[in-house]
Amino acid sequence: MTPTIGIIGGKGRMGKLFANFFKERGVKVLISDRKTKLKNRDLAEKSDITIVSVPIDKTERVIQEVLPYIKGAIMDLTSLKVAAVKAMLKGKCEVLGIHPMFGDTNPIPGQTIILCPTKKSGTMSKWMETFLTENKVKIHKMTPKQHDKIMTTAQGLIHFADITFADALRRNNIPIKQLLEYTGKASELKVQLAARLIAQDPGLYGNIQIQNPQSIKTLKLYKKSVDDLIEIVEKKDIKSFKKYFIQNKKFLGNYTKEAYKDSSYLIDKLMALHKKTPKKYQEKPGKGHIAVLGPANTFSDLAATRYLQGRHLEKYYTKDIDEVFELVSSGTVSEGIVPIENKLHGTVREALDGLFSNDVHIAQTINIEIHHCLICLRNAKKSDIKRIRSHSQALHQCSKYLDKYYPKAAKQAFPSTVYAIDRVLTTNDKTTAVIAPYIAADDPNLRIIDKNIEDEEGNSTTFIVIRRGKTKNSGPKTSIAFHFSADAPGSLFSVFQDFKNARINMTKIESRPTKSHFGDYIFYLDFEGELNDPKVKKLLKGVEKKVAKLKILGSY
Repeated sequence: MTPTIGIIGGKGRMGKLFANFFKERGVKVLISDRKTKLKNRDLAEKSDITIVSVPIDKTERVIQEVLPYIKGAIMDLTSLKVAAVKAMLKGKCEVLGIHPMFGDTNPIPGQTIILCPTKKSGTMSKWMETFLTENKVKIHKMTPKQHDKIMTTAQGLIHFADITFADALRRNNIPIKQLLEYTGKASELKVQLAARLIAQDPGLYGNIQIQNPQSIKTLKLYKKSVDDLIEIVEKKDIKSFKKYFIQNKKFLGNYTKEAYKDSSYLIDKLMALHKKTPKKYQEKPGKGHIAVLGPANTFSDLAATRYLQGRHLEKYYTKDIDEVFELVSSGTVSEGIVPIENKLHGTVREALDGLFSNDVHIAQTINIEIHHCLICLRNAKKSDIKRIRSHSQALHQCSKYLDKYYPKAAKQAFPSTVYAIDRVLTTNDKTTAVIAPYIAADDPNLRIIDKNIEDEEGNSTTFIVIRRGKTKNSGPKTSIAFHFSADAPGSLFSVFQDFKNARINMTKIESRPTKSHFGDYIFYLDFEGELNDPKVKKLLKGVEKKVAKLKILGSY
């Protein structure tokens, strides 16, 4: 049986990444965070697996808070394992340490995750390992102590070098734009990597350095390396410099050749980007924008392009559906576009949740036919293809085609088709093809192998345009949502009876868990009828008296 997974810190970057990963694969996910109605204790009681995804310095406190209420398993996503696992082992539940070796901008399939099994790992831990493996995650196992020792170098030392490099740039006080005018592209990559790290959360990287008790020993070795080289430079001792240089080259071995080749390709790509007309930097969202689920060149982007014909709004691409709702409900942008339903795969649950919990309404719907293409590098042949990547839905929608023409190719799910395309381009991978919309092949280095490869003809996705506040329109179709104050036999039937008596046709009914204490489910209902119709007004007044909350999602 598939367990229910609860993620404490599920609104954070890594928590949200894992929440979406599980949801996209049909796993029920509960989320608690600082501003959610669902509290940590309630989540722990309702979940089969509770995952703690909070900053390192808060992990032990959160574990202690929820441990008495966990009946299944507890796991954590922190970068250090000894202290977290020790805290989790004080409970009576299953315990498994998890460390994702990637950031929140990376798709989970294809990445590496370290598992730290314990004497209390059992059925749920095995399920997690199997689930990750089946979804193309690379698994490494080690003890918490082994993990933290390796991480002092794999994370601590490497991050420390980038942080101190950035600090040295600051102390030398040459403006970065000016500095980059006089550096080669290899050096620019070094500056970019340091700047990339500095752009992120200082609390995370500070805790990686400070909370690991083994860090100091490793960092003192790094200091010795720096001090030795400074002494050589001060003495102008070229012989000692060569010895210092060559002994490190021997240590790195054949990897120096691999690194030289791979980095040369990245430098070529960087130079190619500089030769192109630079893309307009995505400005901060404002009233002149419409929020669109990103990235560009997806079906959401196609829907936005169709909607914007004749309208004077710029697209602002968001990282997820929640951000679209946040930008619209806060009044930051004028409108937003999100997918609401696919003909084959049903309703997009995040969109339903966003409609009910935010101050927005549906203003319009847009229907986009779904046609898939198989895309590869321009110089690749069909016989080169060993892997096919795409979003899990796209892989499923083209399964018959893939079985017929690429039966031996590995199928790998990615969070989006655009991420899969970018991976092929950045790695120059001739052995991988991607299922994506035709606009995703808008790059001179790509070509379309085959078009319209979907198994089912007539598949389409409905997108909704959302605006802030209550609906002011009155269209032929109306959507509402409601929940009851308590679960009682006949409550929902009573509402259905009102529709029957009013002779108003219901076209759709769905339910979603409330994730709260006010009832069991939120019900989403579409019906034929305009809000201005006296019959509809009377009906809705009657429904409002029977439910705890009624929200009109839109009339369009």
